[in-house]
Amino acid sequence: MTLLSVVVPVYNEEDFVGPCLDAVLAQHEPVHEIIVVDNNSTDRTAVVLARYEGRVLVLREPRQGVQHARNRGLDTATGDVLARIDADTRVPPDWSRRVRLAFDDPRVDAVTGPAAYYDVALAPLLDAGDALIRRAWSLPVIGRMDWLFGANMAVRAGAWQAVRPSLCTAGSAHEDLDLGIHLRAAGHRITYAPGLRAGTSARRIADRYGDYRRYLLMSEAGYAAHRPLVPRGSLIRAWVTARLLLALFPLLRLLFEARTNGRVPARKNPMSPRP
Repeated sequence: MTLLSVVVPVYNEEDFVGPCLDAVLAQHEPVHEIIVVDNNSTDRTAVVLARYEGRVLVLREPRQGVQHARNRGLDTATGDVLARIDADTRVPPDWSRRVRLAFDDPRVDAVTGPAAYYDVALAPLLDAGDALIRRAWSLPVIGRMDWLFGANMAVRAGAWQAVRPSLCTAGSAHEDLDLGIHLRAAGHRITYAPGLRAGTSARRIADRYGDYRRYLLMSEAGYAAHRPLVPRGSLIRAWVTARLLLALFPLLRLLFEARTNGRVPARKNPMSPRP
């Protein structure tokens, strides 16, 4: 059986990381290892992680930014396939089996899937919209896929090691997108698996409009910074998607607050060099 490592970068995730780890530990097909990388948390995250001693490997990464925490975790992982999820990800019990099935195809070097939002009103409608956007992004009109969704993705260990030296760490673009761009540029194949669904929080929408806008525009920045490596269609696609989501911001915010009653704070930009 394919050895599957799961890496979870965390920063101040005391309310989310426990359920995340419980879901990974409850897989019908157990994973090889779970690695949590604490990126300078100042809340009770360390207390929560202590409850998983012996079942989860906890590392510390002093350089602030999810890109550094992710790199530390994936560099340490010993599996054949390296999965990366967020602290607010909730994987279903068959998720590890679906990841392994995706890699049964020797042509696949990385895989990603859609999200299911568990803390927003009208979740099935939003899930369908999210899946539609991701499906559109996976169409072959621009050639091989050049993106990954950090809350629900996996990459072959060999492909990770091949592109690791070329990855960007400046923090001006999303680290999952950057990884996808470099995998594609190196000739590796990324695939989108519609059945590889994972639950995630919609708390990003609790950001102020300006913060949310800056977060969305990081996709454009990532493609713009890698123009020689990506087709023009990628940048256009990112531009259109950002404007669509910004136009929907008031509605999305309303749906989130209707479900959470303001009890769930926004998730800050994990690429930031400052806590």
